[in-house]
Amino acid sequence: MKKLFFVLMALPFFAFKCSKSSPRGDYLEGKVVRTTCAGVVVQVLNDDAVGEDGWKDITNNNAVYDNVFAVNNACKFGENLKTGNTIRFKINPSASNDCMFCQIYDGQPRANYSISEVSVVAGH
Repeated sequence: MKKLFFVLMALPFFAFKCSKSSPRGDYLEGKVVRTTCAGVVVQVLNDDAVGEDGWKDITNNNAVYDNVFAVNNACKFGENLKTGNTIRFKINPSASNDCMFCQIYDGQPRANYSISEVSVVAGH
C-alpha cells in the first residue's frame, strides 16, 4: 500500500516535466533578431516549445531572448531574413545545412533548424 501511495504522489511530477519539445509541422511566426555573416537568429513568437531560452546576444549588449534558434539554411531566404522582419515559416528537420557562413564567432544559439516556406509578415 505504501508503494502505491508513493507512486501516486510522484506521478504528477513526472507528468508535468518542463522541457522544450521538438518542432512541430505547423506554420510558426518569428522575428529575425540578428543577421551576420555567421548566420541568422530567429525568435519564435507563437510557440514557446521551439528554440533556446535565455540566449544572450553578445553583439547587442548581451540582450536576452527566449525561444531563439539559428537558421541552418539562411542562404536560401536571404532577401526575407533581415533584422527586425517578422516572418512566417515551417521548420524542416530533414533539410541539410548547405550554406556557407564566415568563420567569425558571434555566439549563435545552440538550437538550430532548417526552415522552409518563408514569407515576410511585417518588417522595417
